[in-house]
Amino acid sequence: MASKQEIILALAGDDNAARGSIWKLTAKKTDFYLEFSGKENGGIHLSAHGPNEKFESHRFHIKTDRRKAQKARNKGAFLEESLDDGVEFKGVQLVEHAYLVARLRWTWDLQRPRYRHAALSRGSVPKLNDSRQGKVLETQLAPNYAWDIDLVVSYGKPYWVTDAFWWKQKQIGPLSPKLGPLKNNAGMYLTGTSVHRSLAKEPGPADHLLPRPRNDEDAQLLISGGFGQGELKDMYWFEERIVSKDFPQKYDFEVEDNE
Repeated sequence: MASKQEIILALAGDDNAARGSIWKLTAKKTDFYLEFSGKENGGIHLSAHGPNEKFESHRFHIKTDRRKAQKARNKGAFLEESLDDGVEFKGVQLVEHAYLVARLRWTWDLQRPRYRHAALSRGSVPKLNDSRQGKVLETQLAPNYAWDIDLVVSYGKPYWVTDAFWWKQKQIGPLSPKLGPLKNNAGMYLTGTSVHRSLAKEPGPADHLLPRPRNDEDAQLLISGGFGQGELKDMYWFEERIVSKDFPQKYDFEVEDNE
């Protein structure tokens, strides 16, 4: 059996402390897994399953760990119940052998000093070395920009979305935006591409529903998830941002209580 392989991803401030969650991409047997740690997440994870003795083709799923999800709900967190049984999706086919599966997004407000207390993760920034690849972004994001990681699953050879004709990116610094690849036993590859995007030009699926705190409101970290729109409707987004603690009452939502 092949050993596990990992990519670690985290956003940090100028103090080297993690903002938001720490994400882990793992290759194991014929599968890939995307999980995050930090403040209570209810065991939400995304999986990409390759062909095996049970299934002839790949499958992409987003679901929760039932036990962890119930603990999160007991604390007042909101988790969509449909995720308990899992939701299958197709991914966005970029070329014949490659699918854009998910986008991870951290917004610029996580690094703002005024929201530091809300944005700090419970985990420290992970150390990267020869046996653990990944990226810890310490560069300050520009106002109203986000840091995105676009994840692609491909057959036969790795594929990064920088190769796609519609790709537009704003890169900060000299480092390559390419992450990975990880390879599983089904001959599939998982890659990530790091990019900075304008929130005004490319907002997330729930951007208009998530107001930031006003001067008299307390802040909290929120991790939201959902499917994209338009040409990206068959991929899944995870977005970490700062919101007002008052917005559930104002907008009739439930959100995670991280006190």
